[in-house]
Amino acid sequence: VCSGYIYAANVGWIHLGSNAPANGIQYQNNSATDYGVNHDGVGNLRGYAYGANIGWINFENNGAAKVDLRTGKLTGSIYSANCGWISLSNAFAFVQTDSIRTGADSDGDGIADAWELLHFGNLTTANATSHSDLDGVSDLNEYLADTDPLNPNDFLRILSNSTLFIGGLDSDTLTWTSHPTRQYRIQYRNDLNTGFSWLDSGLLFDPSPGTNTTQSLSFGTPSSQRYFRVQALKPLP
Repeated sequence: VCSGYIYAANVGWIHLGSNAPANGIQYQNNSATDYGVNHDGVGNLRGYAYGANIGWINFENNGAAKVDLRTGKLTGSIYSANCGWISLSNAFAFVQTDSIRTGADSDGDGIADAWELLHFGNLTTANATSHSDLDGVSDLNEYLADTDPLNPNDFLRILSNSTLFIGGLDSDTLTWTSHPTRQYRIQYRNDLNTGFSWLDSGLLFDPSPGTNTTQSLSFGTPSSQRYFRVQALKPLP
C-alpha cells in the first residue's frame, strides 16, 4: 500500500493512506478510515487519496497512474471532481517516492505480514523455517522471490544454461523462472568451495510487467569455469 503525503502548491497536501489497511493487505476504500492508494506489485497505483482542500482524488484506471519500481518516479494522472485532472509528471517535474518498504513484520520472521495474510490468512503458518509446499524452497525464500508458497511448481530456479565459445569469450545464456514483482541479479563464483564468495556480475534484469513465467539473459564472460546463480531483488534494491 501507499502512505504519506504529496504536495501541490495550488491544492495543498494529498494523503495517500495510513499504512494500516483494515485487512492488513490492501485498502478496501469503503470507509473514511480504510481508504488509500494500493500498489499491485508491478507498478500500477489504484484507489483513492484525499486532500482537505479538494476532497477525494481518484487513482483508478483512466489516468493509468504508475510507479517505476527501478526509480520510484510516478507517472500518469489522477482525478479530482473539484479540480479535474492532476498530472504526476511532465517535462519539467515529477512526483517521486522517497522509499519503498517491505511492510510490517510484527512476528519478526523476515516475512511481511501482508504477504503472510495474502497467502495463508494468518501470521502463524509461515515463518523463517517453514516449508508449506515441500518444493525444496522455504516459505521465507518464497516470499523473497514472491513465488507461491502453496504451489510446489512455483519457485525461483534456473531452468537452463547454455554456453557458446566465441572469440575468446564464453557467451552464456541463463533461463530462469521469474515474476514481474521482482528484479533479478546474476551472480557468479569460480569455485563452489565455501572460501569463494558469490560476486556481482553487474547484470540487473527487469522483467516486463505482466510477465511471470520465465526470462532469459545472454552475456559474455572470460573463458573459464564459472558457476552462476540468479538472485531475486525486491523493488528499488
